[in-house]
Amino acid sequence: MDRYTKKVIAWDLGKRMTVELVQRTLNKAMESQNYPEAVMLHPDQGSQYTSHEYEETIKNSGMTHSFSRKGYPYHNASLETWHGHLKREWVYQFKYKNFEEAYQSIFWYIEAFYNSKQIHQSLGYLTPNQFEKVSA
Repeated sequence: MDRYTKKVIAWDLGKRMTVELVQRTLNKAMESQNYPEAVMLHPDQGSQYTSHEYEETIKNSGMTHSFSRKGYPYHNASLETWHGHLKREWVYQFKYKNFEEAYQSIFWYIEAFYNSKQIHQSLGYLTPNQFEKVSA
């Protein structure tokens, strides 16, 4: 998630949280954005984000890797809050038959609703997509 525009710029879904999953998501983000050189990536301290492979990708991309203290999620509150909204407002409302159905449902929430229709007071009552366009 881009903290400035509040846009979910890349996401993925897996049956388990693995290094490969977070690498794939990071690669999607890098491919989809013309990001400035001064990008700071601020994940939690999960083993996926502290792995050698992930660290190498960040180092090679020129991004800065930042962490909060262990057990202190407040520095990443916006993303923690967003995940809570996704789960309460969407995921927990359905019983998915299979992984593909869950993936398609979450795809719709992020791409068709959240980025495109969900307005934010902090963005001047614009959606993340609208705010990104006027900020470019």
